[in-house]
Amino acid sequence: MNKPVISTRPMFRSCIVALAALTLAFSLRANGGTGNSEAQTAQAIQSNIDLLQFVTQTRLSPDERGQVAHEVTDTISRVPQNVIQRDSLIATTLTNAARNPKDAPRLRELWRYDIAANVPPSDIEYILAEKYDPVIVFDKPHQRIITDSTLISLRSCTEWFAQKLHKPAPDGTFIASERTELKLSYGHLTDDVQDAYAHVGRNCPHAIDFFNGVVAAQRDHFFNENAKAVSNSSIAATDAALISRIVYDKLLHRGGGAAAMDGRVFDYMIQQSLLQQQLQRTVIRNPSLPPPN
Repeated sequence: MNKPVISTRPMFRSCIVALAALTLAFSLRANGGTGNSEAQTAQAIQSNIDLLQFVTQTRLSPDERGQVAHEVTDTISRVPQNVIQRDSLIATTLTNAARNPKDAPRLRELWRYDIAANVPPSDIEYILAEKYDPVIVFDKPHQRIITDSTLISLRSCTEWFAQKLHKPAPDGTFIASERTELKLSYGHLTDDVQDAYAHVGRNCPHAIDFFNGVVAAQRDHFFNENAKAVSNSSIAATDAALISRIVYDKLLHRGGGAAAMDGRVFDYMIQQSLLQQQLQRTVIRNPSLPPPN
């Protein structure tokens, strides 16, 4: 299985490389050789199974687990250092996802993109990821991916906003129609709308937290002032995706970086009229407008 590339930041990459080197050195000393011990192999197999189940949100069958085991065993016999580095990334991912559940979609999205971009199509990891979470849009130039799980998140997000806007909830055709629509129209969407769709799974939980943190009177006033008739499910989905994107960006960049991810800046954000102005100008009334700089 290939080494994932889940961040392009030089500092992050250098830290990962250093961690991998230290882990490899320790393993070589501990095992007196390549580190390809039975215990190490068993750990690598389990970690890769855990990762696939995390990414696809599906429990693998015994036969599929066996295929993963076979491939990991083969890889560790040829390039053990790749497996060691991968294990450290998987451990970090799953630990962070467990500690911060609302950050899990972001981590899942990063790994799903990595599998699509960097794992050979013949690899069992690629095959199983595509089986349980097929790619709908793969936008390599912008490092974006839309899969079935993205649409599941989009439906949940649209349902939440539809309730707040007193609009009909998405019906049973939502995912199928969005899948078809995005395959046909993604390339014609603005960059902001493409980004909003691709990251809705990451953005929406924080946007919902934000609006739940706003006192009811303010939240209701905002939605009542900005609500419009929605007759097309893709437009409603665009509204929800763009709202989530703008709120996420503002929480992250204006609310103190990582602190925003923990939901500790809602009171501060509520007082910033700029956010309300951006929401009103960008979404609901005209979702095709890009967010103001």
